[in-house]
Amino acid sequence: MSKKKISIRLRILLSVLCLISFILLLIIAVFNRLVSQYIKGNVNEQLRVVKEWAYQNGQLEENWLFPPAPQPPDEKNQTASEDRKKIPRGQFGKPEILIVNENGEMLFPDENRVFAREYSDLLDITVQLKKQSVNLNSDEIMRLNASGRDYYFVSLKIAKRANQSQTFLLYCIDMTSIADFSHRINIVLLMVLLLALLLSVCLAFLLSVIITRPIKELTAFADRIGHGNFQTSQADYMDMELSLLSDSMNKAAIQLERFDREQKIFFQNVSHELRTPLQSIKSNAEAIEYSIMDSDQASRIIISETDRLSEMVEGLLYFSYLDNAIVPMQTERHDIREILSGCVERQRAYADKMGVEFEFSFEKKPVMMICDEKRISRAFLNVLSNAIRYARKTIQIICRYSDHQVEVSIVDDGEGMAQEELPKIFDRFYKGRDGNHGIGLSIVKTVVEQHHGSIKVSSTTEGSRFEFSFPVE
Repeated sequence: MSKKKISIRLRILLSVLCLISFILLLIIAVFNRLVSQYIKGNVNEQLRVVKEWAYQNGQLEENWLFPPAPQPPDEKNQTASEDRKKIPRGQFGKPEILIVNENGEMLFPDENRVFAREYSDLLDITVQLKKQSVNLNSDEIMRLNASGRDYYFVSLKIAKRANQSQTFLLYCIDMTSIADFSHRINIVLLMVLLLALLLSVCLAFLLSVIITRPIKELTAFADRIGHGNFQTSQADYMDMELSLLSDSMNKAAIQLERFDREQKIFFQNVSHELRTPLQSIKSNAEAIEYSIMDSDQASRIIISETDRLSEMVEGLLYFSYLDNAIVPMQTERHDIREILSGCVERQRAYADKMGVEFEFSFEKKPVMMICDEKRISRAFLNVLSNAIRYARKTIQIICRYSDHQVEVSIVDDGEGMAQEELPKIFDRFYKGRDGNHGIGLSIVKTVVEQHHGSIKVSSTTEGSRFEFSFPVE
């Protein structure tokens, strides 16, 4: 089963939303983590200072903390007042100081010393101490929630007097305001998150439109090409990748148009070239049937036309073989001198019949090149066959290295070709003077290009020269 397809626009939108959400949620999480660590660190440090202060004074004396009544200043009261001033009053959070007995009942302050609301909050602290069974003898820093407020506190023992129960000083820090501040910051961050998501939706939508519009245009362009309309696109895209894709599709359209045109011309030429020998064969066969002409002469014509037709069909089949991208070249390292010598031997009988001799100008050392022996031999054979047809007496074959290139030249001493024919001789089905069917040299050009080489031809009244050039890997 195929996967469900989603549009690029939706994919971009979801990607942007997920990224923005993740980043902002990560910021909120990190912020809350840092605030929590900051609060705990500072509160713990403040309460640690309070404990150290208590330990430095041994046991807390109640009259040091809260003198019973104002008295005339003397040396003792002055000392108690100074000690009382030494009680740490941290600057982080709101400190609350109260005294409770071992049962958790508040002894100080009383409702006459503070506002009723503050007294109620402090009283609720003692209620929560009882409800949660807090161990007041513990030296640990503890946390308590009372009246919707968060407190951090330490319990310090006050010096026990005769016939009195143990009392404790609770030093509490109210962190509610800081927690509220952190909560408000979280709300602000969430609002920023919502705003960022809204902006990201707009941005993603705009970006998706910018991206998908040219893609839709290129898709329509590809569809036109698929339906045989090879007109190039004139669109100019700002994005480099889309511009490269558009250029590649334009090049493909041009190549497909040329290929389509060549295919039409090819079939037209094939039908024309096949019709001529077939018509000749049919005419001579009818002439034999009705005894219109000599049977021996008609048979020779039929055989000649049949050979011509077979050669043409063989050439067409070989073209199909060369154009088949599925069939790879069988490349090996070969000595080009040996390939040329083999081609000459295969054309020796035809050359002797035409009274043509071969002259060789080969390097003494091997001229090695990686190539497909069958294909490169076919190219050399076609050129040699043409050269034998037009040469008067001699064909010169040259093979050598030159500037990291393998250079091969085949030169005949014939009458040469007209200059206006030279640009056309490699076209399919183009026949020059005394040409056969115009396929041979087209095969030569295809084979040379498959070997990443080049071929050029020059001609004068003293003969024609075919020059091959192949890179040495």
